Formats: sequence, structure tokens, C-alpha cells
Amino acid sequence: MKRLTYLLLCLFASIAFATAQTTKVTGTVISAEDDGPIIGASIVVAGTTTGTVTDYNGAFTLDVPSNAKKLIVSYIGMKSVEVAVKPIIKVTMESDSQNLDEVVVVGYGTQRKKDVTSAISKVGGEDLSNLATASFDSQLAGRAAGVQVTTPSGVLGSGPQFKIRGMSTISSNSQPLFIVDGMPIATGDNADGKTGLGMAYASYNAMSDINPNDIESIEILKDGAATAIYGSRAANGVVLITTKKGSKGRTQVTYDGYVSAASAAKLHDLLGAKDFVTIANEKYENWGMKGQAVYDPNGPDTNWNDYIFRTGFQHNHSLSASGGTDKSQYYVSLGFTEQEGIIRANDLNRLSLKADLTQQATKWLRIGLNGQMTRTRVNGVMNDENSLGGVGFAGTRMLPNVSVFNPDDPTGYNIDAENRKTLGRGSNLSYIDNGIQNIVWALDNNVNRTTNTRVLGGGWAEITFMDGLTLKTQAGLDISNVKDFMVWNPESGDGYGYGGLLEEINTTYTNWNWQNVINFNRTFNDVHNLTATAVQEYTHQEYEYTDATVQQISDAFFTDHIISNTFGERFVSGGKTFMGLASYMFRANYNYDSKYYIGASVRTDGLSSLPKDTRWGTFWGGSAAWRISREKFWSESTINDWFNDLRIRASYATIGNSDLGNYFPYLGTYGAKKAGSNTAIAWNRMGNSQLKWETTETFDIGLDGSFFNNRLTFELAYWQKNSKDLVLEVPTAPTAGIPYNSYFDNIGKIKNSGMELTVNATIIATKDWNWQTNFNFSTAKNTVKSLYGGTDIVDNYTIIREGESYRSLYGYDYYGVNAANGNPIWSKADGSLVQFDTFGSYDYAEYDPSNPSDVSKASSLDASDRKVLGSSMPTWYGGWNNTVSYKNFDLNVFFRFSGGNKIMNASRQSALFNMDFSNNGTEILGRWISPEQPGDGMTPKIGYGDASSLFNDGYTDSHFVESGNYLKLSTLALGYTLPKAVVSKLNMTKIRFYVQGQNLLTITGYSGLDPETNSRLGVDWNGMPQQRSFTFGANITF
Repeated sequence: MKRLTYLLLCLFASIAFATAQTTKVTGTVISAEDDGPIIGASIVVAGTTTGTVTDYNGAFTLDVPSNAKKLIVSYIGMKSVEVAVKPIIKVTMESDSQNLDEVVVVGYGTQRKKDVTSAISKVGGEDLSNLATASFDSQLAGRAAGVQVTTPSGVLGSGPQFKIRGMSTISSNSQPLFIVDGMPIATGDNADGKTGLGMAYASYNAMSDINPNDIESIEILKDGAATAIYGSRAANGVVLITTKKGSKGRTQVTYDGYVSAASAAKLHDLLGAKDFVTIANEKYENWGMKGQAVYDPNGPDTNWNDYIFRTGFQHNHSLSASGGTDKSQYYVSLGFTEQEGIIRANDLNRLSLKADLTQQATKWLRIGLNGQMTRTRVNGVMNDENSLGGVGFAGTRMLPNVSVFNPDDPTGYNIDAENRKTLGRGSNLSYIDNGIQNIVWALDNNVNRTTNTRVLGGGWAEITFMDGLTLKTQAGLDISNVKDFMVWNPESGDGYGYGGLLEEINTTYTNWNWQNVINFNRTFNDVHNLTATAVQEYTHQEYEYTDATVQQISDAFFTDHIISNTFGERFVSGGKTFMGLASYMFRANYNYDSKYYIGASVRTDGLSSLPKDTRWGTFWGGSAAWRISREKFWSESTINDWFNDLRIRASYATIGNSDLGNYFPYLGTYGAKKAGSNTAIAWNRMGNSQLKWETTETFDIGLDGSFFNNRLTFELAYWQKNSKDLVLEVPTAPTAGIPYNSYFDNIGKIKNSGMELTVNATIIATKDWNWQTNFNFSTAKNTVKSLYGGTDIVDNYTIIREGESYRSLYGYDYYGVNAANGNPIWSKADGSLVQFDTFGSYDYAEYDPSNPSDVSKASSLDASDRKVLGSSMPTWYGGWNNTVSYKNFDLNVFFRFSGGNKIMNASRQSALFNMDFSNNGTEILGRWISPEQPGDGMTPKIGYGDASSLFNDGYTDSHFVESGNYLKLSTLALGYTLPKAVVSKLNMTKIRFYVQGQNLLTITGYSGLDPETNSRLGVDWNGMPQQRSFTFGANITF
């Protein structure tokens, strides 16, 4: 409830009277929601400035002129109430979540929601605080129009992927700028590195350092007019996080806690022991080889999923205290969470401490301090796309006819006696191919740990020169010390060949920021409102690391730390980078009688990682709005009785992108090169002294309105973003005399456009029943407009091509299986058909449907036959949230949906077409066996060998390109609040218990683990399952 989490510092009204006679009025103001007192409610004599505010008991006393007839009672987030003047008054206020006077946070300040002329979405902290999650940012999915958030993995520590109104760059990512209490903070994967062997570290999401219970609200700035004030950092949008603050009143202590059980929502369907032996031996025998698998009906039939995955138990506790006086307010909180992941060995724990202090030092000076210290530890899992030791790869290939454990092995696990690196062979004649380790042993004995100690905070001082004119200076620091620690145990698996391996990386991220902000706000003649903001800001970022790797560990005992004289080989490296950003900004907004609005902003940024001649860039934005419902022809007509508010708004802006995909991309670099038998120094990459900002031009037009006294509101918008001067790698010209080299240049262009609809409604509002609903729907279209020389950028799965969406799926068009011989068939670019003569010439041959057995005519299937197979990015998405309450019960049901995209199910491709001696998915049971047993018509004849040659494994293939459409029941929660009469006897204010389920249902045509699971955009390759959780929690206020 807003009154418990947000306290408005009300302006004290003048209480001097022009006439001598007054009447004393006393009363109380309570909430209709729980009959609790409303602290800080404003009581004003109608038509005057005479008024007061309620105290911490919701009580007030006011001397009222004898001729006064009415009092107006108001409070942010509540519907205003008019009451007749009488000696004793009791006022009950109802919640008004769609109140147009609601205040929203904008860049470097706040505005009334009804005065905002740009595109801003707001998510309340109460929507996130009780959700069982390692990080709040993943829970933003579906809660705001134009904001697409996907969770690519259920592994604790992995972060979500953001796209706010599309993809605005090619060389970098789509992560927005995050601001916490005015301070830009480090985001992304703080453990996003590679080992010295090129293996990916376990993920660590920096946003998991923020306790969701400390969040008051989140505002998402979407269009250029809203984000232009952040200049070069705002190309991907801005997320403003406001944390909880202290408030006037007695100390209020709140406990929020839950316990939760999480399990995998879906797992791969893999072969059991009997089917595995059949398939494995068929692979060998089709090549004329002896089968290596042995089936023992009395032997093991191991479902490895039962050992790799688990039910993870999780608990979270948050204790906060807030209160204050007229001059001093405080908020402190302590949070602790401990979560077991759904994967064996994956866990996370976080301890956080936050404090916020505000002091009215003098009439003209306010000061404040805020700080947060967090220690987060994540035990992750190795899961690079094709990592032989990764859970996704090895977990789907474990032999089901062997056991996990072997009591006769020194380790107690089933490890092959001949090849100690691999899984034990059991009764089979051979051990598993590719040296794949016993994945359960690896999870129990290897370590992939990230520990982050983070301090985030600062101080500020605000001087009030006169009513409406303030100067605020603020300094903030975000410093993280991240320790990545990896152990490959020497006894088996990945570490066996190295004699054991330890790696420690100590990284320090330092980000400090200093802002000076002048704000002016004045209303003239009751109708002319002018606000202005001027900002000077400087940001400095540093990244420093030291990497130490040792091999040949003398004993497995010495694997807790790198210890001198316990290893054979060692490798040490390190580095340091830094960046500075200086900025100057001005913004002004004017409105006439809350009817006509105009706003503009301009910002100049200087970035140290660009050349001195181009490092300064200027970005600007403008917006305007017309509140039609304020015109007399509307307000005085009968339409105003039910159609209360209508406003049209538009904006245009230019914004920049300072994340250019590389530190100092304009600099040329040198390196050692061979020149015949000699070594010389030559270019690694040429420099470009003219490299400049990436720039995005944005346009937005919207229509906002409300019906039936704000019980139904809507926001409708069309937007467009045109990004230019995108930084791409360009080959050097032959005349440069540096063959096979490249440099960065401003070449690319990309366009995004779409529509957004948000509808909020109070469907039922009676004494006992209340039903509020929120629905949002967005469309997004992305088109690459220009590349260097029109040249495609292609990898194994996707393409960046002019005229197509960013990273469209790009691959071969699968036709099916030749029923005569079991060969796979594809369509070539010219429409002809080609088959791969798997068990004959082992090459491509033409396929003639009238003579399917003929493989005598040679053909080909090469890169020129690949085609665009669909967009990897959703073209529509949204969410639908419903909150229903009956007396003391409350029910929340939240759906989200997405679609219009395609997914390359590379996990399915790999599980089906794995032709090694290892396990497969059940789809392989539909293989072609003979003309009389043609199978499912899509799965060809199988054989032991190289699947990349047999079936284009490792490339996009239309047979595995599936629809990404889905509808999810994201949250279902039922709560009960104890009656106030019961709670008051316990000397408490509120006690609420709830049960909750998350990710309970997914309706989709996608056959993989989850349509959100991906290892890269549009590709699901060895991804991890999503969590499904059930939670019991309590909210208690003392």
C-alpha cells in the first residue's frame, strides 16, 4: 500500500486568516483499504490556502473560517474527498492508482503524470517485491508496453535481455541505461569473461545486487524526448529505479519474507536404456561396424535428469525500518536471500544493507546520504554453447545404460578405468565419445564461483534559493570487487588432461558520478507553468583485472586457492581500462492551464573513448501535447460526464550511443607478425581518427485518455527510431598497403517502428469487491537499412542483411527424407532438390521425385543455397495483470505473451543428429529404417559419423526453425490479510500471508525447453530450463 511505502512531504499551508472568527475542526483520515491511518494527508479549506496535514495517527486539527462550507482532503495515490465543515470529521479515502496527479520520476527530477509529454512507463515496487527471483529485472517482463524482457536461462546468476523499442545498434547490445536514485550504475554480466582455454565463465547478473524489497518504483523512459536528457547513453532507453526513503512519523518496522521451492518447468525427452542401445548399435551397423552398446534388462536404466536437476529450496528475508520528524527522515533495511538453483551445485546467496538519511538542516538547505552494501555469491555452472563439460551439452549425452555412481571407483563416481577423463562405460564395449565427462561428477567436484562485494551510494545537498528555485549537487560511487574462481578437479573430466586447473580473476569496477542540477518551477497567474532544469555532470569509469591460472596441481587437496609450490605451470595476465564522460544539459517545459504543453531539452556530451575532434556530441529533443478535454467545447458538453480526459502528444529527438562495442575503437593497434623467417611489428587493426557517435533519431505520437472518472484509462502510441552512423568493422582498401586488415567506421543504419497500447481499468469497486486490470500490447518491426557496401554479416545461424530484420535466421531449407533410401533432402536456392548420399558417395546428388533411387547425378549444397528463414526478434508482445480483492482476500493473476519470431532449435538438432556414441533425443525413434519402414518422413537414416557433414549440424536448418509464439501464466498469487481487530491486539499494523506460483503454464508450439531459452539471439543451443516455483510468504508491519 502506497501510504506505507511512500510518504509525501506536504507543503504546509498558511494558517493566517483575514477575519478574526474561526471554528475548530478535528478529525481523522483513514484508508478504505485497511482502515489504517493516512499519514501526511492534506486538508485544505475549499477555495483558500488554509490547511494542515494529518499526523502519524491520521489525526488533524484545523481552525476554519466561520463562513467556510467545505474541506478538501487529498493524498497522492488516493481519490480526493470533499466533506462538509463540522466540528468532528472522519474521512475515508479510496485508492486511485490511475490518478492523473500521480508523480513520476523523469531524468534529473519529477513531474506530475498528467504533465508528462513523453513516453514513460511506471512499474510499482509492490509488483516485484514478493516475487521469488534472484534479480528483480527479469520480473519486468510483460509489465510495460514497448519493453521486451526475456529470460534466456533458469540458471541462478544469469540475467535477462532487454529491448526497449527495438534494437538500435549492430556492434553492441540492447541493454538500457540503469539509474538508481540518480546514479548511473554498472549492469550486465560482471563475470562475462573467458578462461584461458576459451571456456565461458558462469554468468553473474550485476542487477541481482539490488534487493527488490528496497525498490519504491521503476520508471522506463522509452521515447527520445524522455531519454534525450541522458544524451549519448540513452540509445537503448533508460530505466530509473527509485529506492525507498524515510518519512515523517513514528518508526515503522516491516518484515517481508518467503520460502519457495523451484523445479524445472520442462526437460529434454531423452532415450532410455533399451532404445539407446537400439539406436547406438544401428548407427554403427549402418556403417558396417560392430555395435558398441550392450543392453542388460537387469542393468541400470538411468534418467540423468533426475541427478542433474533438483527441486531447489529458496528463502528470502527483508527487514526494514523507517520514520522521522519534520526535519529528519530515515530508512534502513537488511536483506538476506539464499537460493538453490534447479541445477545441482547452482546456488546464490545475497546479504544486503541499505540506509537512506535526509535532513532539513536549515530552512534553505536539505542534505542526504544513501548507501547500499551487498555481498553476493553465485555458484554457477559451466554451460557454453558447445562446451563438452557444459550441463546442456554433456547432460543430454550421458549414456542411460550406465550408472551415475560406482562404489568401486576411488572417486565413488562412474568414471572410465581406461580413460579417466570420461564417463564410465559400464557393460558397453566402448566409452562415450568426445571425452565427455560424468556430468554429475563435474557438478559435484568442479567449481565456477563468482563473489561480488559491491558498494553503491553517495550524498547530496539541495539549496532552496526561493520558492520554486533549487540547486542540488550530488556525488555517487558504484564500486564492485568481483572474484571469479574456477576449479577443474584433476581426477577426471576437463581437469584431467591438465593435471587439474585453477583460475582466479580479481576484477574491480569503479564508477563515480558528480551532478549539479538547478531546477526551476513556477506558476504565473494560475495558468502559466514553467519548469526548467540545468545540469552539469561528470562520470568516470574504470575496469581493472588480474588473471592467474595454474595447472598440474600436486594434489586435489590444494584446490581451494592458488597456493605457492602446489602447481606446475602458471599463467598471469591483467589489464586496465578507463573512460570519462563530461556532460552539460538544459531542459524546459511550459504548459498553459494544463491544456497546452511544450517541452525541449538539449545535452552535450564529451566521451574520452572517441577521437578529440569528434568526441563531443550534441543531442536534443522536443515534445508537445494538447489536452483536448480542457477545452470548453469538451468540458461543458455531456461527453465530459463519461469521457473525462483526452490528450494528444508528440515528440522528436536525437540521442546517441556511447557503447560502441569496443574500448577506444578509433585507435589503431599493433602486434608481432611474421615476415618470412623474421618477426616484425605490424597493424593488428588500423585506426580511424574520424570515428564519431552512433546517433538515433526518434519520433513518437500518442493519444491518452480516461473514462468514467478515471476508472478506465488508455495510452496509445506510434513510434519510430532511425539509427545511423552505426559502427561497423570495415576492410582496408588495397591502396592502403595493409592487406587483410580492417578498421571501425560509421557505416550502418537500422530502423525500428511499432505501436503500443496500455489499458488500465477498475472493473469492480464496491465495499467488499475490487477488481483492477492492466493490459499492454506492443508491436515492433526492425529493418537493417545500410551496411558496408551492402555486404552481409553472416554466422552459422543468423544474418545481418539490408532489408531484413537484425540477425534473421539464415540457413538451409529442409525438404524431408527420400523414402527410397533414407537420404536427407534440401531445396536449393534455384528451387531444385538435392539429397546427401549418406551411405553411398558421401556427397550431394540431385533428387528426382520421379526416380528417387537415382543418386548418379552430382550436385551441391553450399552457402549460396542458404536463405532467410524468419525473424529472430518478436514482432508483438505484452502482458495482462489482474488484481481482485474480496474483503481480506486478494488474488493476482499475471499473463504475458510474445510472438512473431522464429527460433532455431539447435538443441533439438544436436540431440537428434548426434551421430556419436552418446545419447539422443526421442525424436530419433522416427528415423528412416527401410522403404517399408520410412519413419516420420523427416528423420533420415542414421549412421555413426560426422553429423555436421551428414545433416548440416551446426547450421540453421528449416527443419529445426520453430515458432516462438507463447502465452505464459507468469504469476498466480492468493493472499489473506488478517483483520485489523486481530492485528491490533498483537500490537501490529498489518499481517498478510500469501501463496504464489510462478511460471505455472506455458502455451506454445515450440518443442524446446522454453521459447525464451536462448544462447544467442534466436538460437536455442544447449540452453537451460526455466524455473517453476511455488512460494509461501508473509508481509508484517509493526
